[in-house]
Amino acid sequence: MKRFIKNKIVFACAVMFLFSLSVNAKERSSKPNVLFISIDDLNDWIGMLGATGHPDVKTPNLDRLAARGVYFANNHANTTACTPSRLSVMTGLSAVSTGCYTNKSGVQNQNLWNEVLALPAFFRQNNYYTMACGKIEGHACHGIEKEYPHQKLWDERLPRGFLMDEQTLRDGQGYGGTIFYPFPKGGSPIRNHNASYKGHSLCAGPINPDEIPGGKMPDELAADWAVERLKREYDVPFMLGIGFVRPHVPYTAPKQYFDMYPVDKIYIPTDPIGEMDDIPLYGKAMAYGVFEPGDERMVRELGCEYRKELVQGYLACVTFMDAQLGKVLDALDNSNYADNTIIILWSDHGQHLGEKRSWRKQCLWQESTNSPMLWVVPGLTKGEICKQPSSLLDIYPTLIQLCGLNEKVKSDGISLLPQLKDVNKKRSQPAVTTWTYGSHAVRDERWHYIRYYDGSEELYDADNDYGEHYNLAENPDYKAIIAKMKKYLPQDIYTPTSNDVEFNSYKKRVDQWKNNPYWIPEWLR
Repeated sequence: MKRFIKNKIVFACAVMFLFSLSVNAKERSSKPNVLFISIDDLNDWIGMLGATGHPDVKTPNLDRLAARGVYFANNHANTTACTPSRLSVMTGLSAVSTGCYTNKSGVQNQNLWNEVLALPAFFRQNNYYTMACGKIEGHACHGIEKEYPHQKLWDERLPRGFLMDEQTLRDGQGYGGTIFYPFPKGGSPIRNHNASYKGHSLCAGPINPDEIPGGKMPDELAADWAVERLKREYDVPFMLGIGFVRPHVPYTAPKQYFDMYPVDKIYIPTDPIGEMDDIPLYGKAMAYGVFEPGDERMVRELGCEYRKELVQGYLACVTFMDAQLGKVLDALDNSNYADNTIIILWSDHGQHLGEKRSWRKQCLWQESTNSPMLWVVPGLTKGEICKQPSSLLDIYPTLIQLCGLNEKVKSDGISLLPQLKDVNKKRSQPAVTTWTYGSHAVRDERWHYIRYYDGSEELYDADNDYGEHYNLAENPDYKAIIAKMKKYLPQDIYTPTSNDVEFNSYKKRVDQWKNNPYWIPEWLR
């Protein structure tokens, strides 16, 4: 009798074990894997179909990826700085909803992490194995796992940071964030020219392998880590996050990528005479930035060659990043997961390279708001361009729907599934971008409307003026267009804080300029 009972127990355990294997196999086959690729500060200087960017750029791996899926050419970041933008991706909530407007403003919505699961945590709780390397989340998400255990993001993660040595630290001249190193050998030309200037990360230069601690850049390490993970076997579907930091400043990459762009032969963005004539003071304050005496002034003081070197460096970093992406795509193609993996590739915002006298991304013009986004979904559209307005806020609800995780979630975004099936399918609302409290931009298929905190406005016709050289806001012929776009302006819930350095800086500067127009720099007039 005892032997009979024991045999029944053994048999039952075996059945349960086989059932669990069956469940895992079913889960593995029914749910797609997710390759979640973030690129830092990538503007539309890419070779993908539909990109209007730079004529000299070389991005063969972005190009081949675009041939597999849908490129959203009219996609926009919800905010034009790293931390708030990445927070919007991870939560599906806008800066107005979270109260996180800038890198240092903090998250004012104290109930945020009780209201919504961060995207990787959501996938973990739905039986996905989550992994990450490089820059994915941003500062606003880094501490949540300690305070909110239910928000655990990753089952495993490549540690953040970068191996440093004394020379590398000296070249950085006090710049924070080791993941962005190395700087050019000898340090930033801007800091060497003006030791008090805090914007010295705006620099470029080729790096030899013996000048890189450990011999590999952070993005190379991230790509290697991701490639190794794609060689493994998994019992459940996975979400693999890869965050490439280039082309974020400083614009450094191995020398071979600089050699692809001879500095005397590349196209430099035009800087039309009178470019700032029709820009409101608030827009000019954003172009000036928060660092004294302004990026554009420092670039001018260093001369025309410095402007060329920055463009060369940015292009070199884009191609370097593209090469790392290629390693990951090769690994995926050679893996068991090639036919059952969704790829979402996105940039947290754009980047100015001198357009509108700006060298950063913290503005509301096209160069800052436009965020390249590409989706590859097995069984859906290939090699298509969607020109409908879309937002990084749409990533969260789209991924959930594509993966069959149809739980009701709180989101300010809209699923992109209709456009992934038909790129010409009309969207029900435009894309909205916020940069600092009270300043917002609205972008539909054709028009780009900006309203600043002080009520001043800009309007651009993307069909006829993609470079946004002619502000139509004062033209009475466009009153109806402006009235239509205004309906989509968000209502700010949270007020600025003392940590909102950019907002306070812009407001103070505009007040000063109104009182004394002679204080407006010549290069912004």
